[in-house]
Amino acid sequence: MGNLAQFSRAQLARLGREYMLAAQLNSRTGYAGLRINHGDAAYRDTAIDNWMSASPIYTRRMQRAMGFAGGTDVATIFKGLQLECGFSHQYFDVHFEVESAEQGRFWLQSCGALLEAEPRGEEAVRVMCHDIEDPTFDATAVATNPRARMRPVHRPPRVPANRTPHCEWQVFIDHEAEPLEETDLCRRMGQTELARLDIPRPPNAEPGGMDDYSGPLLEQLELERLSHGALVAVCSELALQNHLLINSLLLVIAARYGEEAAHAVAEFQMIGSARVLSERLCNWIEDKSADIDRLIAVLDVHPALQPREYFAPEVERLDDRRVRLVFGDGPARHENQPFGWYPLLVRGTDAGLESLARGVVPGAVLRRSEAAPMAWDIELDNASVEEEPLPVRVARGTVLYNTQFRDHIPLLQV
Repeated sequence: MGNLAQFSRAQLARLGREYMLAAQLNSRTGYAGLRINHGDAAYRDTAIDNWMSASPIYTRRMQRAMGFAGGTDVATIFKGLQLECGFSHQYFDVHFEVESAEQGRFWLQSCGALLEAEPRGEEAVRVMCHDIEDPTFDATAVATNPRARMRPVHRPPRVPANRTPHCEWQVFIDHEAEPLEETDLCRRMGQTELARLDIPRPPNAEPGGMDDYSGPLLEQLELERLSHGALVAVCSELALQNHLLINSLLLVIAARYGEEAAHAVAEFQMIGSARVLSERLCNWIEDKSADIDRLIAVLDVHPALQPREYFAPEVERLDDRRVRLVFGDGPARHENQPFGWYPLLVRGTDAGLESLARGVVPGAVLRRSEAAPMAWDIELDNASVEEEPLPVRVARGTVLYNTQFRDHIPLLQV
């Protein structure tokens, strides 16, 4: 189960965009759960610590996976930004230009997050575009060069109101600056099984595309430019980025508000985000077959169960109405930190996993199985359709949920 190498380059390019979007949905839903329980003021500092503790780790992982590790220049920083879920493709229309090894710029022709924030007023825009971006942009750059800095040329609130590009940033190496250091939480996250996971790259199953990103920077990197093996690697790394962000968010919440608060946000987040991601993946699969086959296909690729090297998931079709999901003895079972979606299941909190299944079949019912320590039977029972829970309404209410991606099929021939 969950072997991404079975899919074509075109399918994997679309899936990579879905994984990027998943991280944004996870954040929106998780932060909403935080606000409900702890007020709007809890969001800003939590979000800053969340991204600062995860982005340096996954940036370096992607550099290694795509063959551009070791550089300290602006182009290396930009390549990392092009392959991270914080700049989800198409939801953010970002362009990059290198002026020299130590100077460059990027601009957002359109920013989906800004379009979601603007209706909430200027203060919401300032929190996102000033308070959060200033430290987190630099924290992403620190993975490449501790003296790299990102500074705005202009940014929202937009003046005039419909200004485009939505923002522009200069990125430069400041040799006189004090080198930035990773946070204590980032170092803690770096010691997890997840952060240290080895994900082997499969051989290419079809010709064409870039095997790595060691060449010149592209103004925009569309995923269709990558080879089959590179896309498997990138999709796996993007799924891992999702879990690094989930787990670090919950660690921040636990430190600020206590462990039960972290588990409550994790459950809210998984119930909402995992459900609507299943719905989007049903569209990605484009499979009009029986519900049971569609459920298996979604379980095969859902980012909640990826990367498979970490979770060791297996799915068995029991009959026309039931499947069994088992998490094997993978690194997730031996993880050294207690917060995340998988630890929820270890605690016996199954609502998020059931919600994931109900994103495929609204009447799916989840029951623990005695077949293995971490096993569930999922039964399709349309009679048990529930009223939509609040976390699902929150996730479905975002602009993200309705985002439609454009394919770049001609690039598959490059």
